[in-house]
Amino acid sequence: MSVTALDDSGVVAVEAQPPVPYQASEAARARLQSRYMINALAPALEEVGSSLAATIYLEQFVALKAHSDGYFAEALAPEALGSARPVGATAQVGGFHPHDAAVGITGMAVIPEPGSGHVKGYPGEDPAKPKSGGKFAGIVTAGPYAVATVFPSDRKSGVPDEIRVQDWIWSGSEIRNEAEWALEQLSVRLAEAGASLTDIVNYTLFLSDTGDLYEWDLVWREALGDITPSRTVIPTKGFALPRSEGAFGHGQGAPRMEAQFRAVVPDARDQRITVEGPGGGVGHQAAGVRVGPLLWVSAQTAEADTRRDEVAGALASITEVCATAGTDLSQLLSVRAIVTEPDIATLVYSALRSAVGRDPPAVTILVADRPLPEVDRSVSLDAVALVG
Repeated sequence: MSVTALDDSGVVAVEAQPPVPYQASEAARARLQSRYMINALAPALEEVGSSLAATIYLEQFVALKAHSDGYFAEALAPEALGSARPVGATAQVGGFHPHDAAVGITGMAVIPEPGSGHVKGYPGEDPAKPKSGGKFAGIVTAGPYAVATVFPSDRKSGVPDEIRVQDWIWSGSEIRNEAEWALEQLSVRLAEAGASLTDIVNYTLFLSDTGDLYEWDLVWREALGDITPSRTVIPTKGFALPRSEGAFGHGQGAPRMEAQFRAVVPDARDQRITVEGPGGGVGHQAAGVRVGPLLWVSAQTAEADTRRDEVAGALASITEVCATAGTDLSQLLSVRAIVTEPDIATLVYSALRSAVGRDPPAVTILVADRPLPEVDRSVSLDAVALVG
């Protein structure tokens, strides 16, 4: 699923716009758009036999940190997603298309089928007495999947003391400490579902500095060896801590990363299969990873003279990975685009309309205000596709 507060014409819906005299209120923008999204998402899920309560994970994006409070107040209310307690990750991005969108969410829900094991579960805890202590679960399982988010945060001091790098000495690396901490935390959470780091299928890595990807990969390559998940790296302006706009680095109490992981439970009927193709080996990642009927394709970019050709090249790479796995673009379930210029969004929609035609995927488009990992590229596309 992918939701922003847009109407059928592609602009922010009238119902999601602040009335007089609140047009200047960012809180009003966030709350009204969030309410609109939840009101649209609930019946859409019910139409396919699912529900808000069956939501497994969410990736939530805000344009300003000030938008997060209004979003959480509406979306995570007890009668909305708060009762679902999915796994969540929240990041501040450069913006959306159209520019007056304040909030966007993407995620996955399960259609409950107890006979096939497709039911939502909280391994290692009593759902009535959650251990996580917050609105989001530490780990959620459904079918063959286990999902967890790691975020180096301490609500009392920002970055946890055990990983904070002191600013009075040259030695030490903030991202390396956070990457090693993430390994430890994720190992513990996956173990509750009977999984381990080598069972990771796909993950989204949010980085406040995409230059940190090098040291992140050093740590994770050493831990995982030849096991390469598929992934997407999203340039991020900020995270939940601290509250202040523009804070960066441990000296200002700001983490440098957050990551949400999808892993396969080892005793599940469907096991992970690495798929070769474009993007494989570009850093510590596979081109794609398949588990049963789902193919997770890593973010793809292309070198080209025009933005239109960049989009076409990235989509061609997704086509190639899909073909290797035995599927095609007509079976895309979701596509996420990270663009460095808002106008590229229209090129993405146009390319998908031509390539997919009927039965389009859920689409998320995020505008980054800082370079992608491949600094000379302006768009990256990832995807989830149905196989078989």
